[in-house]
Order: sequence, then structure tokens, then C-alpha cells
Amino acid sequence: MTLDQWRKKRGYSYRALAQMIGASHASVVRRWCMDLDDDDFMIPKTKYMLVILEVTAGEVQPNDFYIRRSK
Repeated sequence: MTLDQWRKKRGYSYRALAQMIGASHASVVRRWCMDLDDDDFMIPKTKYMLVILEVTAGEVQPNDFYIRRSK
């Protein structure tokens, strides 16, 4: 599951998710949620990846930022 799918499923805004993860700004989280082929897409740093794993209870895995599975 992508981070954006997880976010939408739970009704969180980018801002709310950024606060949960400890990201500096909502725009950072928005970039993590973009399509892989988007020029502005960004992969979270390891420290954020670990928090994402915890916050999502493992529903969003590191591979989800590299390989997109069908929706």
C-alpha cells in the first residue's frame, strides 16, 4: 500500500500526517505521496521510513516507495 493510499483511507491531510511522522512540513509528506515517475517525488530518509512503518502498523513498507503494485 502506498503512503498516499494509507493517508486517504484514514482521511488524514498531508499536514496531519506530517505531524504524526514528525516531518518538517506538509509539502515533504506530499512529495512522499506522489507517483514514482513524478519529478518532485521523494523517498523518505531512513529515520522517517521507520516512523512510517510504526505509524502505519506495517501497512506501508519501504518497498512501497520503490515498487508500485496495482491498486
